[in-house]
Amino acid sequence: MWSKSKKSLTTHAEAYNYCLDKLALRDHSTRELRQKLGERGCPEELQDQVIQKLADHHFVDDFRCAHSVLDAWRRKKFYGKQYLRLMLTRRCLSGEEARDALGDVTEEEETQRALALAEAQGEKIRRKYPEDHRKAKAALARMLASRGFGSGAIASALEDFSKDL
Repeated sequence: MWSKSKKSLTTHAEAYNYCLDKLALRDHSTRELRQKLGERGCPEELQDQVIQKLADHHFVDDFRCAHSVLDAWRRKKFYGKQYLRLMLTRRCLSGEEARDALGDVTEEEETQRALALAEAQGEKIRRKYPEDHRKAKAALARMLASRGFGSGAIASALEDFSKDL
């Protein structure tokens, strides 16, 4: 496949415009932009200047970025808190911003999401394992764990699932 050549960013205007182009698509964290600038051969001193200018104009804000990741997670419905942590890490958010976003998610909210997934997938799992309830519960537990739910939320969903068996 053809790939666009990565032109080196050597001037302030080139680096700034490059960042504005990236920010036009979605929010980026400061570390994420710094990595992208570094990949393009932008000197660290220039990276600092560009990031500072973007922050001064409120174009880059790690708290806003973390909360946009949180909003996207909430729209996905069937994913747990560990999945949110992974998405924040992928966006280079691991400090106070990530803790703030993760702190906004309560155990009750995660449990409700796990119960919703168990309810949505419960009938399909029951049809797959009509005779063996142990295998059905194990399949549901694996599904919940693979989507980033914690042990408390998984236990609540399994308990609710077992009532219908």
